[in-house]
Amino acid sequence: MEQVYFICHTCGESFPMGKESLCPKCGSILTVAYEREYLREAGRALKGEGKESMWDYQRVLPPVKRENIVTFQEGCTKIKKSRVLGEELGLDGLFFKDETTNPTGSFKDRSVSVCVSMAKEFGCPGIVVSSSGNGGASTGAYGTKGEIDTIIFVPETTPVGKVAQAIAYGGKVIKVRGNFSCSYRAAVQMAQQKGYMNVTTTFLSPFGLEGYKIIGYEIFDQMGEVPDYIVIPVGAGPVLYGIYKSFAELMDMGYTEKLPRLVCVQAKGCAPISEAWQENRKVIGCKNPRSVASAISDPLLGYEQDGDITVEAIRKTCGYGLTAEDSEILEAGRALAQKEGIFVEPSSAATMAAVRQMKEQGILKPGDTCVCLLTGHGLKDSSAYIPEGLEIPVINTIEELS
Repeated sequence: MEQVYFICHTCGESFPMGKESLCPKCGSILTVAYEREYLREAGRALKGEGKESMWDYQRVLPPVKRENIVTFQEGCTKIKKSRVLGEELGLDGLFFKDETTNPTGSFKDRSVSVCVSMAKEFGCPGIVVSSSGNGGASTGAYGTKGEIDTIIFVPETTPVGKVAQAIAYGGKVIKVRGNFSCSYRAAVQMAQQKGYMNVTTTFLSPFGLEGYKIIGYEIFDQMGEVPDYIVIPVGAGPVLYGIYKSFAELMDMGYTEKLPRLVCVQAKGCAPISEAWQENRKVIGCKNPRSVASAISDPLLGYEQDGDITVEAIRKTCGYGLTAEDSEILEAGRALAQKEGIFVEPSSAATMAAVRQMKEQGILKPGDTCVCLLTGHGLKDSSAYIPEGLEIPVINTIEELS
């Protein structure tokens, strides 16, 4: 067996790495696995190195030739200590991992960079994605830079403004009737028929998880320790599982003996994963997703196993699955902008809403360290914060203000 290979999460079968999305034996989720000694050597090599982008962690990413790496220097985003909100809540160790500074404005750049690079490595004729916004923007950018055919499927009701970035980058955007699950199925079929790599940022790409994984490595390097909690906005959950995977690898390397407690936060109007955790059951898809936090409103209909693997990671880390009302999410987003100077889309603001809940419920103690993952820039969905019926004053001269 190779030092780096695919392993099926369900049947445990191992396979050489390729462009498959799911296990060819049982149809379940594939992840990238590394031999322990390979990981230990990689960890020793990474220790103490200065890093400027995600690809400076290449030793713990799938092997790819340098000429096939498609990158805009994503990753190595800053961790910012709370200036105001932590003090207001009586939390001394509240931090924000600010993914809004990635090249296209969201954490999806990490996943897509690895996926497109591996598509080139395997000679795929193109890439395809199902996205409601951020993933499509990233795919449009990296597909263009990688000079590879790029198709972006979006739900029929997606506003043009949500895909404007993807269109600007040159991606071919196609609407699919129905919700996200319908566009998800279209991407699966296109990948199978044309031999494209499916870079949809659910669990459909084992390589996408590896891009998200580096967030955990960065947090560990930047803080010099494992935080007590990491709060993560979740749609299907690959970023949460990827972060879990990074700290499990750090344990294999011998750098830590503990995992952070991972907290999944979802919108109340679409919370199949958090509800499954709360009710101690398998994930049931959400039939009518409704939330202002569109980036995490993934119904998981037809691919509930994505949610199940996420719930598993929450439990393995003794974490939590929480939900937030739209009103809580918008209030948290305004607080982050006005008090911390960080403008995030509603889906990211859900993490701050969760922190408030955790403090009120006595989960978070004053001395705990807690990192909120802020996944997307507020300009991705800025209209969400405009109060209904707002009228901006119009004047001729400033005397009219008195």
